[in-house]
Amino acid sequence: METKSMFDAQQFDEERFTKVDIIKTRRSVAFMLNFLPGQDLRPHTHPGREVYLLVLEGTIKISINGSEAEYQKGDVILCEDSEEIGLINESDERVSVYATMTKII
Repeated sequence: METKSMFDAQQFDEERFTKVDIIKTRRSVAFMLNFLPGQDLRPHTHPGREVYLLVLEGTIKISINGSEAEYQKGDVILCEDSEEIGLINESDERVSVYATMTKII
């Protein structure tokens, strides 16, 4: 068993968004994505992996296959392996998104 605090992974950088791994195994990883206002993560895919996103703090715009929507604290989003996802913080507040990525078996 391994226990970590997700709040320790809320680390921000003025230059760009941050990705902080919390727990990593050979099949999955739990990590935090942190965005200051105006920061983004360009659209990309994760072939062979499912990604769950939990908005922990703030409001973030997420693009899934080109379709954009705003998500706020408490929202959970599932991204399938073939879906292209991108995130951008268009708000005036910082945003943290807790994520898990699991290899599809």
